[in-house]
Amino acid sequence: MAAAVSTLAALPPDLQIALAPLPGQQRIFRVPDLRRVALANHLDGAIAEEACFEWRVSVPDQAAMKAAMVSTLADRNPAIEIIESSLLPAPDGKMVFPLTGLTPGSDKPSMWRGYIQYGERKQFPVWARVRVTVKEQHLVAVSEMHAGDILELDQVKTEPYAGPVRHERYLFESKQAVGLFLRCPVSAGSPLLKNMLETPREVNRGDVVDAIVQTGGARLDVRAVAEDSGRRGQIISVRNPRSGRSFHGRVTEKGTVEVVSGGQFGLVVEAKKS
Repeated sequence: MAAAVSTLAALPPDLQIALAPLPGQQRIFRVPDLRRVALANHLDGAIAEEACFEWRVSVPDQAAMKAAMVSTLADRNPAIEIIESSLLPAPDGKMVFPLTGLTPGSDKPSMWRGYIQYGERKQFPVWARVRVTVKEQHLVAVSEMHAGDILELDQVKTEPYAGPVRHERYLFESKQAVGLFLRCPVSAGSPLLKNMLETPREVNRGDVVDAIVQTGGARLDVRAVAEDSGRRGQIISVRNPRSGRSFHGRVTEKGTVEVVSGGQFGLVVEAKKS
């Protein structure tokens, strides 16, 4: 507004006057409108010309589209062919093609929907029909495995993959899987996904655990039975088999639970039996 109407140049730069037009449309301020803005802000109302505002727009450039797609797949060695794209004039801004906008897993041309970030937080939709492939490493199972198996180094290997893009990110090196356990069965040669694996629990329900009670400088070790499963740092319930009483504790390591008297969780500590 300050650039268009010199009389209003003294207005605070963050003053909100009216809604901006949508891309492709115009917002015209007539002389009476501008005079009202000036007088409302204690400025000279001697304005004689109207002002028109619109976003500078152009048909999205396919080179910019491809650059945005390559950025999304930067670590996956993509090959991208744009077959056709949106021709609706769009405002200047940052081109974004998120992976979630791509129809996955097909050798045929797929739709990839993106947007142009313009203004402060506005998005203008754009699209392209593309053929996209990637070249990457996939971690695969050497042999058939079952749910609950803990993966060892000789049970997995990496293999090259070249093909359509999938939304799921496959594991690509052994250290991402070794030591974790499978949540589902896996056949030989199948690629491994992150959601197939889970960190082993330090304590499983029914395990006999060492429950350590520390109050001040005193320490009491109690053998207890875990009523819940848990990983390091999680709060679980354990039961003293002698008294039948249950209390809570934080898993600290394999087979060990620490009970904190009067902690933030209001944990209950049993008295030592004679």
